[in-house]
Amino acid sequence: MKGILAYLRGTVVAELVTAEPGAALTYYASRGIALRDPVLTAPLTLRLTMSPGQWRRLSELAEQRGDRCRVLRRWGLGVTFARCRRRLPFWLALGLLCGLVLYAPQRVWFVEVEGNQSVPAREILAAAEECGVSFWAKSGEIRSEKVKNQLLNLIPELQWAGVNFSGGVATVCVRERLEAEPVRDRSGITNVVAARDGIVVSMSVLGGQAVCQVGQAVREGELLITGCVDHEHCTQYTHADGEVYALTRRQTEAVYPAQWSQKVYTGRVWQCYSLVAGRKIINLRGNSGISQGTCDKMTEIKYLPLPGDYHLPVYLLVETYREYTLVSCTPEPEESRAVLTAFSRAQTQGEMLAGEILGEEPVFRREEAVYVLTTTFSCREMIARQRPVKLFEGETTNEYQ
Repeated sequence: MKGILAYLRGTVVAELVTAEPGAALTYYASRGIALRDPVLTAPLTLRLTMSPGQWRRLSELAEQRGDRCRVLRRWGLGVTFARCRRRLPFWLALGLLCGLVLYAPQRVWFVEVEGNQSVPAREILAAAEECGVSFWAKSGEIRSEKVKNQLLNLIPELQWAGVNFSGGVATVCVRERLEAEPVRDRSGITNVVAARDGIVVSMSVLGGQAVCQVGQAVREGELLITGCVDHEHCTQYTHADGEVYALTRRQTEAVYPAQWSQKVYTGRVWQCYSLVAGRKIINLRGNSGISQGTCDKMTEIKYLPLPGDYHLPVYLLVETYREYTLVSCTPEPEESRAVLTAFSRAQTQGEMLAGEILGEEPVFRREEAVYVLTTTFSCREMIARQRPVKLFEGETTNEYQ
């Protein structure tokens, strides 16, 4: 216990040079100075231990008596505060620390999102900030029910939301709406018609009655399978469905530039540094005269990491600029033709619901500053498309008349 008190009070180890060490100890003790552990280190030199207050009295009396004394060592909490009493930044930092201790538990330091999958966390955080859940907000003034209603109005993709507080962390918990898979309606009356002109090569009727046959030429919009099936004494309305493949012809026209400009980097790189605190940006270093028209810009954000994978809304923004020049490029005709051919094939294949390309007839030419490739494709593709049927007034579905 004495050691703790001595540390809190502070301790000074001093050296006293006097002509009569014994008489000096008796003199200072009679003046109320408590000297601990006196040690004679030389014939006329004493090493003494005392408190900072006793040291001040000893130095005054030693000057009056004609003795010499000096400090060998100081330590303890009292000594530290005495050294810092004229250091304004120390007291400002101490006051700030005390303020944080008093107010930090009642404030929001970090905001995180939990439970989101398709909705970006950045969008949820922005909406939560509009609802009052942000850095340094008072946690006691945030009402979870009010925030939930506002979040659901701002983000319709959310089904439920809530805010939980743990220390200085506000966790926005959300649950997204489940998108129900569309159910294919097979109760309606439909026909199957041709999506393109072609010659039918195969048919598979899954519902209704076929009105065409393999080898027949059909035109776009022509009826292939009907949902109105005629029987001997009645007509049945049903859901027509099936797969019909036909030989079709498709034509595409693709264009490729005969000359363009390409970036060539010069090797010169600039970096600009900015400190971002909330919505305030402080430029630290950089050239404001950089022409972004001849430079590529890459942005990097560096947060100050804290324990628990958190960070304050203060970060260093590093912008890197790479200078380039534009160089004119002229491709060879064969290179342009290869690019256009690959594009035309991919475009044609992507436009087909199902099928394959059987052949192609390309025509390659140059017009002014571009190359043009016109290609006619012979395809085998599925041309069946369902169309709803409007019934007359008084008729009902899936019943015999």
